[in-house]
Amino acid sequence: MQRPARGPRGWDGPPWAPAGSGPPSWLPGLPLAVVAAAVQLGGSFGRAHAQGVSIGWGGVALLLAGPLALVLLARLPLVPLGVSIVAALGYVATGHPVGPVFAAPLAALLLEGFRRRRERLVALREERRRRRDSARADERMAMARDLHDALGHSLTLINVQAGAALHTFDRDPEAARAVLGTVKAESHRALTEVRRVLDAVRDPATAARTTPGPGLAGVADLVAADPGFAWTVDGDPRVAGAGLPPAVDAAAYRVVQEAMTNVRRHSGARAARIGVVRGEDRLEVVVEDPGPQGGEVETGPTSGTGLVGMRERVERVGGALAAGARPGGGHRVAATFPLAGGEGT
Repeated sequence: MQRPARGPRGWDGPPWAPAGSGPPSWLPGLPLAVVAAAVQLGGSFGRAHAQGVSIGWGGVALLLAGPLALVLLARLPLVPLGVSIVAALGYVATGHPVGPVFAAPLAALLLEGFRRRRERLVALREERRRRRDSARADERMAMARDLHDALGHSLTLINVQAGAALHTFDRDPEAARAVLGTVKAESHRALTEVRRVLDAVRDPATAARTTPGPGLAGVADLVAADPGFAWTVDGDPRVAGAGLPPAVDAAAYRVVQEAMTNVRRHSGARAARIGVVRGEDRLEVVVEDPGPQGGEVETGPTSGTGLVGMRERVERVGGALAAGARPGGGHRVAATFPLAGGEGT
């Protein structure tokens, strides 16, 4: 003999009913069915006895059809209600003594309310689960972007500076020593950034108070960490970043950082320009290079996710990113951030 289908908490309905979560769907219907059957049978037999007539097996079957539907068909929306109404009308139409034959339809209405509430609760739990999963995915993506941007920039700069140190070590040891000092400082910066990201994963609230994320004020440090390249900065990043929303400030900094990394990694240029312009209603950051002026830097294969990460960062704070070739040669990355409420003044 086949055992009844079981849900997470016991028998969850007849074998043809789909399995569900939460309490068995027939559970609310069972007490309602017992009460409805008792009311309908007791009242109808009392009325028949008063009239001196018999209900018969057909009448009993009609009186029990509705209560049975409350249990056996509890999973199906509106079906128990329809069966109980049809059974009650059939009982009346066949001329049986009329008692409280609409107890089962009333119980079916109540059961339908239970069923819909159960569905709403299940949908609410599922929506909460989806939101939690989405939030976790966003956190993982944000951490991946931070690590990509910070480590990509630092490791590219370390690669370039280490190559310069090796090139000049024999003929100019002092210059090589200075370059190695830059490598050490940049590796320390990378480790600090990794610690900041990991601290934010462990405890975002505490990390935000103790180690705030980078902003435009840090662009000067990025330029200073790369003395072997001719970076030109138009505008004052410190002034432009003052008072910005933290998310906008961080996104603008990361765009500049990643664009600088791409210039050093791929362009072959020897000079590039960083522009930071803050107006009354928007902030614009630009990084552009004139194109190859020497051999391209070889740093191995890349994942190609830098531009995607930049665009995601900018769009998350309502901005727009444009990246592509310049008309006169080279490459240009420009990000524009709206400043609501005149934050640029």
